[in-house]
Amino acid sequence: MNKIHWTKRKFFYAAAFGATLALAACGGGNDDDPEPSGNIGILSISNATDTTLNGWYGSGNVGLTGVKDTGDGKVGPDECAFNFDNFSKLVGDRTLAMSGDIRYAYSNGSSTPPLNGDHIKIRDTTFNFVKDGGNLGKAKVNLTTGTITFSNLMAKDGSNNSVELSGTINLPDEKSRDDACNKTAK
Repeated sequence: MNKIHWTKRKFFYAAAFGATLALAACGGGNDDDPEPSGNIGILSISNATDTTLNGWYGSGNVGLTGVKDTGDGKVGPDECAFNFDNFSKLVGDRTLAMSGDIRYAYSNGSSTPPLNGDHIKIRDTTFNFVKDGGNLGKAKVNLTTGTITFSNLMAKDGSNNSVELSGTINLPDEKSRDDACNKTAK
């Protein structure tokens, strides 16, 4: 009788462990979590107040969410939004990781809508894109090529520490962009 009880207990623990691994692997099923895209990405940080952040960050499998329309008439401006993650520093402190939230305007028929903002995150620090003085013009969204290119785009944290972001990443797939944001602002 003890053998049967012990076998049931082992089966229970094995099943619980397997379920835990399955949930951890899929991120718990949150649709807003970036998913592996298969895209390669390289970004760099320069002129950082904290010089340990300077350097190249890369990913062999950039995590991307789908594009969402924030202009539902209830919350936020009419813009398109997506998140990215899975960028690790390539040289130096390889525990440094970068993620981001990108916002761009409705296309209004243009293949190059302007960047509206938002931020990148390194460690637990959020660096918001500076919206003054033409800074957002240092990022080019290109819907034809499906990319966004940053050219020394300045971002600052709440303590006024700054970084400059450069490099190119792919936008989420064209169907996601079209379904969410292929419209004209009102």
